[in-house]
Amino acid sequence: MRIVRWQAPEVLEPAEVDDPVAGDGQLVLEVAACGICGSDLHSYERGFAAVPGQVLGHEFAGRVLDAPGVDGVAVGDRVTVRPLTPCGRCARCAEGEIQLCEAGHAQNIGYGSPGAFADRVLVPRATLGETVFHLPDGVGDEAGALVEPLAVSLRAVRHAAPRPDETVLVLGAGMIGLGAVRLLRLEGAGTIVVADPSPARRERALALGADVAVDPTTEDVTTVVRGITGAGAFGLGARADAVIDCAGAPSAFHDGLKSVRHGGRMVLAAMYSRKVELRPDRIVEKELRVLGSMGYRHEFPDVIRYLADGGIDADAFISHRFPLSRVDEAFRVQLGRSDALKVVVRPGDDR
Repeated sequence: MRIVRWQAPEVLEPAEVDDPVAGDGQLVLEVAACGICGSDLHSYERGFAAVPGQVLGHEFAGRVLDAPGVDGVAVGDRVTVRPLTPCGRCARCAEGEIQLCEAGHAQNIGYGSPGAFADRVLVPRATLGETVFHLPDGVGDEAGALVEPLAVSLRAVRHAAPRPDETVLVLGAGMIGLGAVRLLRLEGAGTIVVADPSPARRERALALGADVAVDPTTEDVTTVVRGITGAGAFGLGARADAVIDCAGAPSAFHDGLKSVRHGGRMVLAAMYSRKVELRPDRIVEKELRVLGSMGYRHEFPDVIRYLADGGIDADAFISHRFPLSRVDEAFRVQLGRSDALKVVVRPGDDR
């Protein structure tokens, strides 16, 4: 079968290897669609969490080819997969905090275990309802590949705990930020403000449910939020009730810190490529609740339901599609074009 290996920053190498073989409790999937994640881009550019020879790709869906000893899963089933694979044995897993598993990293698909920029992928620990999820007939393969990033968005939104009378600021309108916008609307947020420098992403955020979209390169984000909420305490900043940072940029973090009200919530859902200079007394003075949002815990089924009932339209997030033979071009488009939303690789398109 075909795979694509990461070998060095901005170097992807196609190769032919033997098909994976599933052992008891494992699953082999024929990959129908695999999205390019922001983490994949960090790996592609600078080797984040990657070693030479690693097959990237962890946002995927496809059809089961073999699943020996996996209860409830049969050959031919269409499924999506939780690539962050909990070990089920460590203290965090025992607490139910499987997103914080301390021992399962070697089995994480795309980082440790080979990923899905390939014709087929092995799921090393396949458990229905934990790492493997059936896709209803109305949820297509590309939508199935979006379940993983949308689960990241949903966890961040639920940490933000939006109420109908509240204003929420979303920083960054990549896939996670756009997912947060749509899910904030579905989960009952009041006013949604999004900030992103890309005109295409701002336009899409408005279509997905944002009330206001801000260009942080030409407008002051806090001033725009203040125009909606009024000034913050002592006439400073603004009064956003919650901020979800999906940008991972120092300037965005500071915009969020200035825009959130006293007693508000800041949810950090981004991987930061640079250090952020911070005066912690800003957090103390506002008595902020600042919470990291790591991946997902039990959000996959809810995302699948939203996709199945039409609350989320997968096509609204996908801007480009490429066959596996053009995966390097796909990465460059996702990395370098401001009109790129989610770029999806479809191995079957050139088989």
